[in-house]
Amino acid sequence: MKTDPEFTYHPSVSRRQVLRGVGATLTLPWLPSLATAQRDKPVENGPPRRWASMVFANGVNVDHWWAKGDGEDMELSSALSPLAPHRADIMPIDGLRLFEERLFPVHVPYFTNFLSGGIVENCVVAGSKGKQPGGDGRDPRIPDVAQSLDHYLASKIGHLTPVPCLTLGIEAPSYGIKAGRPQIYYDTISWSDRQTPIAPEIYPRAAFDQLFDVSALVEKRSVLDTVYGQAKSLGHKINHADREKLDEYMEGIREIERRIDVATSEGRLEGWQPSLSEPDMSPPPHELPQNIPEHMKLMIDIMILGFRMDKTRISTLLFNNDTSGMLFDFLDGVEKAPMHGAISHHRKNPRTLEMYRKINQYHVELLAYTLEKMKSIDEGNGTTLLDNTMLLFGSTMRDGDSHDGRDLPLILCGRGGGTIQPGRTLKKYGVDAERRLCNLHLSMLNRMGVSDERFGNSLGVLDEIGG
Repeated sequence: MKTDPEFTYHPSVSRRQVLRGVGATLTLPWLPSLATAQRDKPVENGPPRRWASMVFANGVNVDHWWAKGDGEDMELSSALSPLAPHRADIMPIDGLRLFEERLFPVHVPYFTNFLSGGIVENCVVAGSKGKQPGGDGRDPRIPDVAQSLDHYLASKIGHLTPVPCLTLGIEAPSYGIKAGRPQIYYDTISWSDRQTPIAPEIYPRAAFDQLFDVSALVEKRSVLDTVYGQAKSLGHKINHADREKLDEYMEGIREIERRIDVATSEGRLEGWQPSLSEPDMSPPPHELPQNIPEHMKLMIDIMILGFRMDKTRISTLLFNNDTSGMLFDFLDGVEKAPMHGAISHHRKNPRTLEMYRKINQYHVELLAYTLEKMKSIDEGNGTTLLDNTMLLFGSTMRDGDSHDGRDLPLILCGRGGGTIQPGRTLKKYGVDAERRLCNLHLSMLNRMGVSDERFGNSLGVLDEIGG
């Protein structure tokens, strides 16, 4: 990948990012003046609700992505055929789009804003050198997106679990400049704020330890005590502006302490109990898996285990980056060719379209694997983990060749604690106000207990998901 030699993007790091990885090197922030003199936790008698997204980039073979009918009579295309045993648990949705009729000749808004509904207005056009600022004077090479649904949800209810949000992926992100834009636009759909991308964790062992390595958290408590002492010693040596900065930093410290308290508590004394008290899988090796199918299933297993043990209630799993060079030649009949450049840009070639279909079907097989595992986990009250989860599966555009994002390939799975009625197809072909993807995002947000009236570019809610 080529980068602008005069500019390399170093992502801004929020206090949550820094503090999430806090270790022995934690120090107070630089304070210039020193150099010059939600909701309450609900009472839960039953299993909590979980939210997940499982997303693959580069669209689908549109001729082989469709569902018709409801219940046991639901007909599924060949790419969706692995979901046949799970007809009662899925809701294929047609007609939703991220934006209005507006089309973009590039990937960035569709992929980058899939979970936020924003538009990267200040990006320069493809082929430019990235020198000129946006119309409002901002440098287009500095990210300016929108907070994504997963991390917005984590800001509201993430304090209820040791890990507020689990962000997983398979391909490593990059931080250079591509076609005048930050490369990270193509490598993540998760943003903790407008300028802070959250790179997916691609190492299974790191993801596992994030959920279950309590000892590492306990070791950090002494570090936090040291930082508190440093902050207290500052007294009246700092000005008002720096005091506000320090207060914000210390709030981040308190967030870590809350996470430690939740992670090291002895557990619930009453009400619902997770079905596992210890992980039922061994910690993965530290090395990055070299087998793609094993890697993908391992990340799914870790996400499900985090939900099952109530270590997190929010997770995003990104199967491949936007301009992905991932190879799917492990599938019968698929050549050793990069997903983005050679396959999703099929140019209507029949042979390439068939490989495209097989890759789509493979991603659906991963969804079927996920649903099967979730359905096997009894959570009491006559429910399974899938019953208590809402899982959004799909791609960030429809046809990867034309970059058409007006009818996204989406499947909503699970029952969201009884708030969603699957087992039927949902088609939205009405006016634009009814077709916004963020209407669905807002509806899921409300069903997770966050009673907002708007999210992203939503213009209402998608009540139809509840029947």
